[in-house]
Amino acid sequence: MSWMYQRVFARHYNESVDLTTGHPASASPSFITPCGATGTHLFCAGALLERHGRKGEPMQARLADPTGAFELQIDRTNSVAADALESFNIPCFVTVTGDAISVGPKGSGRRAVRVRSIREVDRHVRDAWVLRTSELTIRRIERIRDAIISHGNDTMTTALLTHHQVDLPRLNQMALMVKEALRVVDTSQEYTAPEWNPAAVILDIIREHAGKEGITIEEVTRKAVRQGMSAPDVEKIVVSLLQEDECYQPSRGVLKPL
Repeated sequence: MSWMYQRVFARHYNESVDLTTGHPASASPSFITPCGATGTHLFCAGALLERHGRKGEPMQARLADPTGAFELQIDRTNSVAADALESFNIPCFVTVTGDAISVGPKGSGRRAVRVRSIREVDRHVRDAWVLRTSELTIRRIERIRDAIISHGNDTMTTALLTHHQVDLPRLNQMALMVKEALRVVDTSQEYTAPEWNPAAVILDIIREHAGKEGITIEEVTRKAVRQGMSAPDVEKIVVSLLQEDECYQPSRGVLKPL
């Protein structure tokens, strides 16, 4: 069983079914998609189109990729994710890490993602996710096709035949779905998602928005929260940047880069 964050398209995730994990107390039941992706956790990217609820109560949102949409849920205890979700100017591109869950009656519920973290990104990062997810999906399709042609009876092939009745025509449909998903990406460019560095993100905010008068710490915090950070973390990083002479305070509560 993989505990890594899986990259799968929304359409395949929404068509996935639960697998027995062997751990009834697990908060995240394992899923298996029609193309053979299995896991308990997801890494998603796309356009955030809707949100409902407010901080302190359960919140919901809809995240669209080129194939469909993920239903997102944020527990009332996840204040960092709730702060971020409330701060976004919808629509916008975001990335999400979360747990695979089913919502509704057992055995007939719809798929959802319980959000662990959410942050705003640009189109470049979304496109990098689409490219990587497409690559992984094609690999899965090829592996299943080879197993079917060779009449393989390994555990994965058996599970797919049992849960999804996968055959060669359906694999062709999956490949066409990937082709359509890639239409949103300029494949003539090379995409690499940047490494996540909170201190660099905050320093970029200060440099970009300080202007002649500087930028208030409150405004830096608001912008950083939209990228998945908590207010206490922002405060600690700002103190560190000041100590390292990456920025300074021309007046109380105002920051400018050095």
